[in-house]
Amino acid sequence: MTFSPGPLSGVGRGARSSRPRSPVLRRAESFLFERVAGPGRRIEIKGSKIIFDVDGKESSASLREGSLGLSTLPKLSPEDGGEQVEALANLFASFRVFDVDVAAARRPSTQPLSPRFDNNAANLAAFLAYVANHHPDRFAALVADARRFIPGLEDLDFETIGGAGEGTVLTLIERGLPGSTTLQEASYGSIRALALLALLYDPAPPRLTCIEEIDHGLHPHVLDRLVELLREASERTQFLIATHSPPLVNRLRPAEPIVCERGEDAASRIPAIEPELVRQMEAELHGEIAEDQASLLVAPMARPRRRTSVGDRDLVVSLPAGGEGGTAFLAPTRRLRWP
Repeated sequence: MTFSPGPLSGVGRGARSSRPRSPVLRRAESFLFERVAGPGRRIEIKGSKIIFDVDGKESSASLREGSLGLSTLPKLSPEDGGEQVEALANLFASFRVFDVDVAAARRPSTQPLSPRFDNNAANLAAFLAYVANHHPDRFAALVADARRFIPGLEDLDFETIGGAGEGTVLTLIERGLPGSTTLQEASYGSIRALALLALLYDPAPPRLTCIEEIDHGLHPHVLDRLVELLREASERTQFLIATHSPPLVNRLRPAEPIVCERGEDAASRIPAIEPELVRQMEAELHGEIAEDQASLLVAPMARPRRRTSVGDRDLVVSLPAGGEGGTAFLAPTRRLRWP
């Protein structure tokens, strides 16, 4: 799907305005299906028109203005590609955009067990109860990591609640505290940590998981283990993670982060720095990253030996005496400078 700027076609029938016309966005969707045998097929949407191209033969149909192809084209017949578009739409719908709703996660789950983890962790208790019952080895490993992430935690326990409908309450057994701690009483960071661990230990994850600010609410001392868990879980699903945390990115390999930034025209630049440059920097030195105005950049952590241009961005690496340790940050200049 592509978006391109175009002129405003008009304010309305018979309407006039003295204000200058503003640019608008025009959408174009294109679906290309390649087959091992037989003719290929292209379906393209331009405005209110659908164009079918099967083995070079074109036909067209009308479409309501503003409708999206992924929601409309699955209604087509199998001969016109409806099943293929539906499969693509179902794939996109299966992607998980994970955003923990701590307030929702605190509440008791309305089900005793839940095999599918909600995108906002609202069924945290029921999902962990399911993992404990059906994947005990995986749950035991999760609890072991939870002890690293939550100081003083000894174990996780579940209580079944009755009433109009059966549900589940997750409780934390903590060292030095009498009784147990419910999620309603647990700290923000504890709930975030349990939700992330539930995600990473999901026995049946979707093909793609997207997470914003994954390290939010976590202590830096657990980031090494968090990165290890991400690598282990990435053997079963793909992760797309946004972060502005230098301590987290410092623990990544050079090929893992993609540096992004917002350009002067408000458009996203992905990547802002070519991966090859990151690899060259890592080959010379050892990686450390930089942060300025919510942008990340991989930077070396040893005595620099040369200057390198990185477009319209500037990286300054500050090193203490002896060249051990240091801090990297982006400066409002135009060259990559090495002190």
